[in-house]
Amino acid sequence: MRFFTLILFATSLFAVEYDSLLMRAQASVFPKIMLLDKDIADKTVSETLVLSIVYSSDELLLANEFKGFINKEFKGQLGAYEFEVELVDIDDFTKSDSSSAYFLFNASDSTKQEVVSHTIEQQRICFSYNYKDFNNKVLISLFVKEKTYIYLNKSVLHDYGVKFVPIFYKIAKVKES
Repeated sequence: MRFFTLILFATSLFAVEYDSLLMRAQASVFPKIMLLDKDIADKTVSETLVLSIVYSSDELLLANEFKGFINKEFKGQLGAYEFEVELVDIDDFTKSDSSSAYFLFNASDSTKQEVVSHTIEQQRICFSYNYKDFNNKVLISLFVKEKTYIYLNKSVLHDYGVKFVPIFYKIAKVKES
């Protein structure tokens, strides 16, 4: 019994806690940021904007919850585009994936690198739940405190080749990784 309790306690130490308020804010803001990409029309998939939520197996329920927040907010329409949200298990992610943008939960650094390198090669926006992922070359994250802050990773902006409309640079807080 002690062994089981110890294992349960150790597992909970390594579990990542997710903030529902932050997830709701991200679900509301991140798709709108996609529209601020000057070349977003070239990044549609069959005339549809697609946001892929990349998650690890233990984050499936959270990924579904996040997808639900987005679908409730946008109802399949983002600006003038049809809008779809897809769930992609990080173990099933391949370089042939063709989404308009990507959102990463807290997978391990090595598995994140595969997704991030793909987004850079394809000049797609890579959002992250946690702004600490800027060390892994993620482009955009959100932070909620007394205000909501959109963080832009200046260190990798050139690598991504994504050009935003000028207003985005005024509302985003620029961070160096």
